[in-house]
Amino acid sequence: MKLRCTWMGVLLLPLLCWPMPAGAEGSAEPAPAAAQNPVVKPGQVAVLGYGSFASGEGMPGITATTFLAQMSYLKEQGITPVSLGQFIRWHRGEESLPERSVLITLDEADVSTYSVAYPVLKEYGFPFVVFADGRNLQEGGATLGPSRLNAMRRAGASIGSCSMTRPQACDWVFASESGPEASFKFAERELGVSAQRITACFGSCEAFSYPRGYANADMLENLAIYGYRVAFGRREGKVQHDTPAYMLNRYMVRDMEAFARAVNFGAPEQNAAILQQVRNVANRHETESPTVEVVSPGNTMLGGALVTVNVAAVDAVQPPLPPVVEFDPSSVTVAPQPAEVQPVEVVQIQEPEEEPPVADLKDPVLQPRPVSTLPAAGALEKREENGDWVTREFNQPLVPREQTRVAVLGYHDFSNTRPATEMCLRTAEFCQQMQYIQDAGIAVITMQDFREWMQGARTLPERCVLITIDDGWINAYTEAFPILKAYGYPFTLYLYTDFLGGKGLSMSHEQIRDMMDSGATIGSHSASHPYPSKWKALQPDSPEHAALLQKEIPDSIATLRELFGNCSTFCYPGGYHTPQMQESLRNNGVDMAFTVIEKKVTTQTDPLLVNRYMVFGNDPRIFRRAVNFDDVAGVKPTAQGITEARERARAFYPKAFEKLGAIIALPEDDAPLPPAVMMPSQPSTPPVLEDIPAPEYTRLPQ
Repeated sequence: MKLRCTWMGVLLLPLLCWPMPAGAEGSAEPAPAAAQNPVVKPGQVAVLGYGSFASGEGMPGITATTFLAQMSYLKEQGITPVSLGQFIRWHRGEESLPERSVLITLDEADVSTYSVAYPVLKEYGFPFVVFADGRNLQEGGATLGPSRLNAMRRAGASIGSCSMTRPQACDWVFASESGPEASFKFAERELGVSAQRITACFGSCEAFSYPRGYANADMLENLAIYGYRVAFGRREGKVQHDTPAYMLNRYMVRDMEAFARAVNFGAPEQNAAILQQVRNVANRHETESPTVEVVSPGNTMLGGALVTVNVAAVDAVQPPLPPVVEFDPSSVTVAPQPAEVQPVEVVQIQEPEEEPPVADLKDPVLQPRPVSTLPAAGALEKREENGDWVTREFNQPLVPREQTRVAVLGYHDFSNTRPATEMCLRTAEFCQQMQYIQDAGIAVITMQDFREWMQGARTLPERCVLITIDDGWINAYTEAFPILKAYGYPFTLYLYTDFLGGKGLSMSHEQIRDMMDSGATIGSHSASHPYPSKWKALQPDSPEHAALLQKEIPDSIATLRELFGNCSTFCYPGGYHTPQMQESLRNNGVDMAFTVIEKKVTTQTDPLLVNRYMVFGNDPRIFRRAVNFDDVAGVKPTAQGITEARERARAFYPKAFEKLGAIIALPEDDAPLPPAVMMPSQPSTPPVLEDIPAPEYTRLPQ
């Protein structure tokens, strides 16, 4: 039998001659099962890191055969794969693990990971971690979208982050050298936005994988700020209890040799024997001698060029046959016999070179942000029976009018069971944001408070937020309203009259009145929500423009006043406004109108062009900018405070965190799914409104 690679016999012969431990010869009898391992607090855990997988023969990456053999080896040898949560708790000293434990991590969240690694891990029931990036937050393409990642999550996976764009080391260096502001903005995008979007899609994001293994001090600090608990590099070695949480070792399994080093919990001399055991396991899984990867000689230190070789040929370990020639007896000569047969030298598996130490990178120590003990909303009242809510007294001190700044927050839709988009914010994140407002001691004001302050009739605290919700989607009632009611926050609903009365996914009149009884104010968002393109298609002096203007502003305002008793503010659909619109608003008793331009509101702001921060569900930076009243210097502490508010929000209102990550969706592409992963499409049922006691408002006597 001929070898396809002539150097393979020379390379593998010494390994095959290495003495095997008991039970390792022949069929490689497995060691005692994991259940027999005593549960202790091990001093070390091996983290296995996998990159790309080969989706076909001859392609680079770990093949299904190799991966199956490695996972089978773990099973047979009683080595226990642990979940990310178990690993984190063990590293923090909060939980014990079996004596020989590994954490399996997958760096490349692409279709080959799904088709090659996932079926094996699911079959064995092994927990694992998948590191996703910004490409994985939408369906289609060569990466895994939310639906497939959720299928993996339901099978035991934790979803971590590998940044948004997987930037190169030079990008991080350039950002750091450009100054603190540039460095933080870069980290905010790559670490902060990634953490928020993964949390929005999958419920949590606690682990980070450094792209290409590069890390620096700025990255470590921002990982802590954005709530990551652990981060993994590419330096080989077992993880110890005292290993820094943001500089965890990992064995990047590019070949069988790296795997052998990773799962060797004994002396280094056992690496070769373990390698042969894994190969024996692979042979038992073979039916037609598929291929496995080996590293070509001389390239071990560089990660190696992956070469495919026939397993049966490797097992034979014999030199290639000589070419066939005509037999000539006269050509036969007797070679002299050697005086002494030289023994075959046993060569150890070469260890990787040590990377330079990173002594200056240590886990950052963040001081918890101060938390306010005063309620964010003051005592509310209605001065008139059909009037809007107003704050009778605030919990924060009042300041001169010109010192007050107001951040107007704009929201649309809310859900924990649909993907986060610009218009749809996760309910859990909305609750977290409301908790941060409480923690930061920012005053929540009513629309009437805002109007009177703008008109010079009252003073407010120095930092205020005004909460607005556009359109009138049913989830504003079922998802956001219970949270606002629990915190006692007033808010304003901007409704367009063609989307009322329970039509489709709109709120009914009764639901709107229920919200008005608990702190809501009503404003107009036009009649049909026309986008700028519709206005621009008409000449300002045309009859068609006049008819549209009449319907969208005077008629919509009159309808809302007839239905709900009051409507004195307006919100421009899409933020588009013209002088004709502003004139129509003045003529119909509207003295406040809101745009979509980000900026804090001051006494100098035009009351018919009020700025708003539209809080998109897929970009957490907007809310951070909105509630940062300290300009650039306060962005970083603001981000830390928002992260720390999450657990307080969960404890205060746990219902907002139900069903988080349970996106029910199927892939949009035509790639086949394993039968066990296929799920029937199920409509999501809106949660029942929880019976929350209404806040006690202090009302002045009429």
